[in-house]
Amino acid sequence: MPALSGATALPLLGHASQDDLLDVCRRAARAARRQRRPVLASWATRLRHVDPIALWSHGRVHTDRSLLWQSAWDRGSLVALGTAHDLTAHGDSRIPATRKSWERLLHDSVTGGHPGDDLPTGQGPLLVGGFSFAAADAAAAAESPATPLPEALMWVPALQVRGSAALYPMAELRLNAVVHPDDDPEQTAKSLVHLAEQCVPEETATRADGTPPPSRTSPAFRDLPPAEQWKDLVGQAVDRIRSGAFEKVVLAREVTVTTDVPFDLPAALERLRRTYPDATLFAVGHGARTFIGATPEYLVRLSGGNVHALGLAGTAPRGATAGLDAELEKQLTDSAKIQHEHDVVVRVLVDALHPTCAHVEAGSGPTVLKLANVQHLATVVEGRGIRPGLGILHFVERLHPTPALGGHPREESLGWLKQNEGLERGWYGGTIGWTDTSGQGEFAVAIRCALVRDNTASLYAGCGIVADSDPQEEYEETLAKLRPMRQALGLE
Repeated sequence: MPALSGATALPLLGHASQDDLLDVCRRAARAARRQRRPVLASWATRLRHVDPIALWSHGRVHTDRSLLWQSAWDRGSLVALGTAHDLTAHGDSRIPATRKSWERLLHDSVTGGHPGDDLPTGQGPLLVGGFSFAAADAAAAAESPATPLPEALMWVPALQVRGSAALYPMAELRLNAVVHPDDDPEQTAKSLVHLAEQCVPEETATRADGTPPPSRTSPAFRDLPPAEQWKDLVGQAVDRIRSGAFEKVVLAREVTVTTDVPFDLPAALERLRRTYPDATLFAVGHGARTFIGATPEYLVRLSGGNVHALGLAGTAPRGATAGLDAELEKQLTDSAKIQHEHDVVVRVLVDALHPTCAHVEAGSGPTVLKLANVQHLATVVEGRGIRPGLGILHFVERLHPTPALGGHPREESLGWLKQNEGLERGWYGGTIGWTDTSGQGEFAVAIRCALVRDNTASLYAGCGIVADSDPQEEYEETLAKLRPMRQALGLE
């Protein structure tokens, strides 16, 4: 089979690789015509490991859609560039609707190439993206349909690069396309080769620049809502909790900032990676906006037939000395208020997993997760013996949003937030991640994050409010939680 006419052979896509890719596209086209519906084609090869931030930075300028993911749990990485197929959904059913669309798309998919079989999870083409904290109100959406990020944005990337400790110093490059019955398979293959030529840097050893972003001159900040108004909201929430309306609610606030020059996102991500090595690094590029962060919290992981969720609730600052740090840790672990806040989250996670697993177990007691600027109470909840046919999107649907970002009971606390918070959270408190063809995957909770466009950014933080919450203390906690993104973006 001749190499693609007019295509330039890359070291990673030589003539033999192009022939193999073309064969996959042709087989998919035949299947699409036979079945009279689109068919997913996926082809893979190996290449030398590319630093994920450097690859994302190089490739994102050539596409309107991108994702960077570097996992805190297994140190695996994923860069997704371009779009082979979008899975769109709306409203409260957006997660199950996305899952069903993904399952339909996987029927009779066509694969080929030389994949990274050593990858512990994430075999084959992936579905990547995320979901907003809450479904959009239908009436509000009709009045203002344009939102920075859709309430559900999941897609099959045209190009994905997976890295893992098992594959290193190699990585897996995978090219994906959805082939329609009337598509020209040679043109499909040519487009994928061209995308790889554009997005994969010639020097695969390139690493992102670690230079800290410069301080901004005269940044203009705006609190939403203003500080005193937000503290008043905390007081109102405490009153409602003490009256028995609900047990816990999580109040968020937003800080918008405008600077004199555009933000350097690759430098910001590199600083986050170096400062918070135990967080999961993410960036989602959608048009002119990019949602970035380094989150210490995962929503759910599914691998090897087991499901893991993390209860992360209760926060204290870090101390400037070892002695002060230990004192603050003791205050965290001894606080009845914080322990109650944490227990609410763990209890809900356990209850959510029980119907889906033969055995569910929570850690015997919370551990302390120490980050560069704060420390949290954390408890892992594990489910074993998952009911047949369940994949990670089933668990995303069951768990999102957890009480760590919404409240408890869910309906009552979320209803109060909708009426009183006065903030469009978007993807703050939402979930970001990926799933593979077998239903395995990882989804993180989108906290310690910012939505950036050119020289403007929106930073988010929230606090769990319970009956003993103090408005000033909660406000100071949000300041600590905003600090990672402020530092990463060069705002302090």
